[in-house]
Amino acid sequence: MATTHIISIHVGKGKTAHQSLKERLDYIMNPEKTDGGILISSHACSPETAADEFMLYRQEYLNTTGRKRKDEVLAYHVRQAFKPGEITAEKANEIGKELAEQLTDSQHAFVVATHIDKQHIHNHIIFCATSLDGQQKYRDVKRSARDLVQISDALCEENGLSVIRNPQDKAVPYDKWAVNWKKSSHRDDLRIMIDAALRHRPVGFDALMQMLEDAGCCIKRGAHISIKPPDGQRYIRLKSLGPEYDEDTLRQTLAGDHVHIPKIPRTDYSESQVKRLVDIEGKLCAGKGKGYQVWAERNNIDAISQTVIFLKEHHIGSPEELEQKIDDLQSACEERKAFTRQAQNRMKEINRQRQAIRDYRRTKAIYTQFRESGWSAKFYQEHRAEIEAHKKAQAVYEHHDGKLPTLKELTAEYAALKGQLDAYKPDLAELKSKLTDLKHIWYNYKILIRDIPQTDQYHRKGDRIER
Repeated sequence: MATTHIISIHVGKGKTAHQSLKERLDYIMNPEKTDGGILISSHACSPETAADEFMLYRQEYLNTTGRKRKDEVLAYHVRQAFKPGEITAEKANEIGKELAEQLTDSQHAFVVATHIDKQHIHNHIIFCATSLDGQQKYRDVKRSARDLVQISDALCEENGLSVIRNPQDKAVPYDKWAVNWKKSSHRDDLRIMIDAALRHRPVGFDALMQMLEDAGCCIKRGAHISIKPPDGQRYIRLKSLGPEYDEDTLRQTLAGDHVHIPKIPRTDYSESQVKRLVDIEGKLCAGKGKGYQVWAERNNIDAISQTVIFLKEHHIGSPEELEQKIDDLQSACEERKAFTRQAQNRMKEINRQRQAIRDYRRTKAIYTQFRESGWSAKFYQEHRAEIEAHKKAQAVYEHHDGKLPTLKELTAEYAALKGQLDAYKPDLAELKSKLTDLKHIWYNYKILIRDIPQTDQYHRKGDRIER
């Protein structure tokens, strides 16, 4: 199952055409989102210089036709998002490239980047609005979005992926659709609305309820006050939101007899087990109020408890042992990161070599005809994309002294490296989590030592000496 969306890219306010293209291309090719740049492919351009090449096609079009509009479209940005757990990143990239080729009839340069930083794998495709021959531009009419959906659905069916049948939300923007993969609960939404209303200091409980009604909530008054959020289907009793949100506590908060402590949604909790201590004195000097002090004191009690439990569970009995543990974990993390970078660079090179082999085979006949034509300028214009692809493939062969491994060998090496990286990822994530905990504990230890009065430290040193 894949959802699609297409938007046009114009010259941004206060920016040049090149800057507008470069910013969008840099975003979709972010190494942190594309597995170190491995999940990037292209057609009729190099990803590293795509913005420059798009500008060359555009300039050729302007020189040929002389047409330039104020609301000129530089390129088009297509998003294709897949159902979580249904497809691999590599397969998604292949489908994205096929989608771009069919949508543009291979007459426009494009870059396909597959992002894996979200719960759902998704493709970003940016293709140049100007055709490869510089004679015309892509026309994004209303039918383009429908064609995009049809091509995407056909590719999904060919690859055994599910397809959306009779979609109900045809006009949901991509950003809203992406957020819906991980919705917060209606109770969390209602707590957030109450927290926001309290920050406006309503004069009483009735004023608070009026503010919630103005925000789109429905209020049901009775033995227990219930509220239905704007997008909710059912009424939620205030007392079910937690002790900070029942009617009596809210009335005390509004009267100034209670300090309201907002409840943190479960999705906002840190993965780290151990909290860091808060420097309460410093924060109060910086202007924080009593409410912050109450929260910080509770946080520090939790942090000290978690620190003690962690140290006992991991049999760490001294600051020296803690430092050694941190150094060992830091070294292990660096080793795995170094291997990951090395493997990712090699996989990127394998992709480049595989693409070179395919392009060389695909364009060899065209390049032979070009050479036999006496390097005809007319023939070059008619087959520019194939000729340039052949030249790039030749450059890769020359860089390796004219000899490359076979596609089968490169694919096997790529699969082996990918398997090693997949095996390393859980270990690296676990190491990072433990390292974060240990660093938090070390930070807490330094705060606690700093806050012990000097006289107490001397007495403790004396006690150790006597023993």
